[in-house]
Amino acid sequence: MEALLDITILSWNIRGAHNNNARRNLKDLMRKHNPTFIAIYETHVPYLRLSTFWANTDYTPVHIIEANGHSGGIWLLKHSATNILTTITDSNHHSLTFTINRGNASSFCTCIYASPNPTQRPTLWTHLINLNHSIDAPWMIIGDFNETLLPSEQRGGVFNHSRAASFSNFMNSCNLLDLTTTGGKFTWHRNNNGIRILSKKLDRGLANVN
Repeated sequence: MEALLDITILSWNIRGAHNNNARRNLKDLMRKHNPTFIAIYETHVPYLRLSTFWANTDYTPVHIIEANGHSGGIWLLKHSATNILTTITDSNHHSLTFTINRGNASSFCTCIYASPNPTQRPTLWTHLINLNHSIDAPWMIIGDFNETLLPSEQRGGVFNHSRAASFSNFMNSCNLLDLTTTGGKFTWHRNNNGIRILSKKLDRGLANVN
């Protein structure tokens, strides 16, 4: 959960929105946190496949970026009772940017699902750097960056310094701060040729308050 103004955003790489466990966990999170916005990634199915599920919740779609097969997908939904105004300002397969307006207060939020293919991620970093030039209010970027910044964020495998430097350059170019996290140190794992690789902060939040 990330706080922006006095709202909350539930941001989650759901890795398949249609399976029973995902829907059950999503309902539990909605009931526990009652977030203002929900952003979910790597959805695997068209939004309409879950239209009945969402119809039985308090959330309505703001903008839907459909997955390409099992690749990508960003769904942004808003609590139906909120009076917060939102406007989509930028959208592509890997990122979705919207404004959050309440009274005279305005902020930007970008939800991202960076490509698992590392050769495609620099294109997203460049896009966000260019987008930064048009943003004149507090800006938060949340989602699945599919990248680690420091060797301490990874256990097992080979840390890629070049990719980390590209990611760091993007953050510095946009004057972004890495938001603090709580909970388990590592949030993602996979086995590679029998070696277990653990990583943290593939899902993270960055903020620019200038």
